[in-house]
Amino acid sequence: MAQPTRGSKVEGLTDGPILPALLTLSWPIVFSNLLQTAYNVADTFWLGRLGDWAVAAVSVSFPIIFLFISLGIGLTIAGTAMVAQYIGAGRQDRANYLSSQTLGFVGLMALGLSALGYLLSPQILHLLGPEPEVFREALVYLRTWFLGIPFIFGFSVFQALVKGYGDTINPMKVMVGAVLLNIILDPFLIFGWGFFPALGVQGAAVATVFSRACAAAVGLTILFRGTLGLKVNARQLRPELETVLTILRIGIPAALEHSMKAIGITVMTAIVAGFGTPTLAAFGVGNRISSVVFLPSLGLGQATTTMVGQNLGARREDRAEEATRLGSKIAFIALALFGVLTYVFSEQVSAVFLPGEFAAIALTSQYLRLVAFSYGFLGVMNVANGAFRGAGRTATAMAFALLSMLGLRVPLAYLLSHFTTLGVQGLWWSVAIANVLGGAAAFWWFTLGRWKGRIID
Repeated sequence: MAQPTRGSKVEGLTDGPILPALLTLSWPIVFSNLLQTAYNVADTFWLGRLGDWAVAAVSVSFPIIFLFISLGIGLTIAGTAMVAQYIGAGRQDRANYLSSQTLGFVGLMALGLSALGYLLSPQILHLLGPEPEVFREALVYLRTWFLGIPFIFGFSVFQALVKGYGDTINPMKVMVGAVLLNIILDPFLIFGWGFFPALGVQGAAVATVFSRACAAAVGLTILFRGTLGLKVNARQLRPELETVLTILRIGIPAALEHSMKAIGITVMTAIVAGFGTPTLAAFGVGNRISSVVFLPSLGLGQATTTMVGQNLGARREDRAEEATRLGSKIAFIALALFGVLTYVFSEQVSAVFLPGEFAAIALTSQYLRLVAFSYGFLGVMNVANGAFRGAGRTATAMAFALLSMLGLRVPLAYLLSHFTTLGVQGLWWSVAIANVLGGAAAFWWFTLGRWKGRIID
């Protein structure tokens, strides 16, 4: 793992030119998210060599994984927002205390979710109804992954707290080491190269869990030593009721946002699974490819969370609003351009992940071409929701995310695929329509300005 660099905190977040500060914050997050996606891309690439059933096993597992991890992500978002506002207000002591409390509370949550997910995996998979071969492989993959939840949450806490502090370089460095380790281990554990056992689908999960464990060890060591300026105190890890209630007040809407989105993806997966394994594989690969396209807006959204949080902490509402407007413009243009490239090269990209699976390739290409024009609108929603989270208005971000997923995408997917002549294309159209309407609604609410205000005392 790369060594942490002190002094990587971005300066000028609450004064000076906005664009350089926003881009300086953003690019390491974009790169980190790209590396995060590389975990999934590496798994999909190697598992595709086993067959579309292996890709389908991971695809049907993904929404379940996302559902459980969303609970932890929501609580870390509370940590990001509060640390950012305390730093903007010049309260380093409170930022350190809040960091310790967040780590202690999320750690306890991780242990409970790990046990719960392991026990309930068979029942949840039965609800999704995959074919028997896919079910067996997905169950092994899921249970292995659930054993690693404490490590995955540990690294997520490190990332969230340090980002709120204004340092996005060091989380990126740790992620680089973890991803490289994952990519190296994947083929050895999947195919049994050298002295490693051939674990198949389970090998991909083992590689991910082990690499995340290493990343968590490095990240938590940095926090306990205070190497970067933000320091966790072991004596303050024990959750205190008042602080936990504050974390929950901000974190529960964010957790619900991510978990309800995960439920939406799970329902979407169940609807898609009814059209057969090639369609399910296409849905999984199409989502993975789209997730790469979304990275610039996700990075800008997370950078906006820090910018808005620190500026509201410093009582600079004007800078918080301007940073969000600027980030939204950049996100829309960047994702619109990526959408054009995705449309043009959809078939070639699909074939990389599904070699020889011609039916699945055709369906994946169709999916990408139909949703490509909507990418820019999703980028705007990601940035606007980032601003709402930085302000501590996680319920607002939740509302628009749920509108897009459960209010639009899921019902449209079922209606268009079952009650019109569109069939499978109706699944893909539902994604595009939800992106456009969700993005427009989120930006409209942002322009009203009702999200501004501090959440710290």
